[in-house]
Amino acid sequence: MKVDYLRGNATASAIGLFVICRHLSKIDEARKPEMLRNDLQPLRSQQKGAGDVMEASLAIGSGLGVLQEAPGAGWSVAPELRGPLQNVELDVWAWFRGELLLRINRQAMAAIAAKEPVPDLALGMAWFLQLNPLTPLPTSWGDGAEDALKSLGLKAIERSEQWRPFMRWSIALGLARNVDSGKSAVCLPDASTAIADQFHALPASAHAQEWLNLLTKRLPIFGSPVLLAELPQRRAGWLEVPPALSLGLLKLEKSGAITMEPSDDAADIINVGLGTSSRQVGSITVTGASV
Repeated sequence: MKVDYLRGNATASAIGLFVICRHLSKIDEARKPEMLRNDLQPLRSQQKGAGDVMEASLAIGSGLGVLQEAPGAGWSVAPELRGPLQNVELDVWAWFRGELLLRINRQAMAAIAAKEPVPDLALGMAWFLQLNPLTPLPTSWGDGAEDALKSLGLKAIERSEQWRPFMRWSIALGLARNVDSGKSAVCLPDASTAIADQFHALPASAHAQEWLNLLTKRLPIFGSPVLLAELPQRRAGWLEVPPALSLGLLKLEKSGAITMEPSDDAADIINVGLGTSSRQVGSITVTGASV
């Protein structure tokens, strides 16, 4: 079942889903929608005609399998999420954020395998991570994003009504951040948080190409050729090590969260860099330092 994130469910949010799932993880029985509304009043949209935040978030949560609806009984959180959401020793938001992004990517690849339309959010993320962080797009639709997307012909994001929720999702899931450049606010592609959220599932140390392959297998938006083939073609092509991924790795290295070492084996290296500055990396080690 195809789920649109940026159109019919544009008011949904990652944080809204987290609030719903965390609340339901503490309840032993399903909760009917009207009861959830009373429990979680802040999730009711105050924007006239914008749609209901809870209704949209429930639809997205159902599509991703983090929420389940039993006819006549109501909503409950997926059983496999209940334990982690109740774990007081876990950074629950960081864990949920990483799990959500993982499921969004799996949903996109399942759509490709079934020859169905890829969800708009996954396509938008795959494109966005290819942008140069040194020349980010303004957050305002009419100041550059509109022209960039129209010239590319990416149908996933065609209007400001899709651009705004796209930025909200990307920032919440650790793929972007807002930066005040002095003249205007820009949305900077930066995958550092999203990479760190997957550390638990990646090798503590491995050859760089192997480590990156495992990361991209979990999150194909990080340069999977299969997903990139779903984007409109551009003259320069698409990079399998996107600039936002390079920036993320460099930031994680600077923070001490990972180390990246060179190698003499050309078969295992990856090129990491921004602009004209690039270096060959042969191995990646996760140090366990805080991000």
